[in-house]
Amino acid sequence: MATITSTALLSKKVDKTILNSLSLGAKHPGIRKIFKAMSRAFVVGRLSKFSDIAKVKGFQGAVDKLTKTESTWYTRVLVPIGFPSVKKKTVTQATVQAIQIAPDVARKVVNIKRLEKNLQQHISFLQEETFFQKAHKTAKKVGIIERSEMSRSWYHDYALEQGLDYRSLKMMQSGGRRIKDMRLGRMYFFRYEPIAGYKYNYDAFPLVFMLYEDPDNFSGINFHYLSPKLRAMLLGHLLNFLSDQDFSNRTRLFARKFMQIIKTNKRFRHAKAIFKNYRPEHIQSKIIQVHPLDWELAIMVPTERFKTPSGGLIASKKIWRETALRARTI
Repeated sequence: MATITSTALLSKKVDKTILNSLSLGAKHPGIRKIFKAMSRAFVVGRLSKFSDIAKVKGFQGAVDKLTKTESTWYTRVLVPIGFPSVKKKTVTQATVQAIQIAPDVARKVVNIKRLEKNLQQHISFLQEETFFQKAHKTAKKVGIIERSEMSRSWYHDYALEQGLDYRSLKMMQSGGRRIKDMRLGRMYFFRYEPIAGYKYNYDAFPLVFMLYEDPDNFSGINFHYLSPKLRAMLLGHLLNFLSDQDFSNRTRLFARKFMQIIKTNKRFRHAKAIFKNYRPEHIQSKIIQVHPLDWELAIMVPTERFKTPSGGLIASKKIWRETALRARTI
């Protein structure tokens, strides 16, 4: 009987010690989080003894966030009454991933700032209230600065919805800078008439990424031969081959590298299907260089004008179907 009484008194003493410890610990925010995780685990039956606390979901995370004072208190007060001894993750262990990612985040922030600066300069350069300027102002207003799949989708949708009447003549007037010398890796728009006796249907207003040139010819991919959906997909792939991600006047496509990709990678069979040759002397207008920030818009507005060898007009959808069929055989 005496033994029982002694054990009971000891049990009450231990319980009192635990309760006092829990009461004191509740004064520390970090300790409260540990108690909260314990409480949830007790309620659902996932915890039956203190030594298993380390297995409780959220426990290690709470321990890692303890202040120096809280960590000392935990070790001095809670460990003696049965809580597991724990070792906080070191700064190196806890933050190694963040440290590894930090340079990429910093570069991304710097790049966005450059993009924002380039975008504002481009908006100022564009003619007041033109289609391209309105699009960029709207994009900036809703927070679209960074070039990503989401931003490209936004620009594509904007062009398809708002650019229905933005056709070839408007593109000639406000679609970009007029230039004399064409360079590889840039996008150009111009009016074109093929050589006499040309026997195939053609686009009288090509929108071309220039990939090759020699003294007599230049070649590139004319987006107009693809449906809007395929244009968007191809541009998305093509942007992986840019000289930089600043989207400034200096940004260009690595033309020779992309040429090799077209020749060897079936994923780019649509690019191969729209690879066209042109002769400079058959350009019938000023040459418009499309700014990199305008590429997403330019490929979606209906500036194409397909013609037969005799000069008759052809529906764009007919050309798109023919191109899709040809791409399947490449």
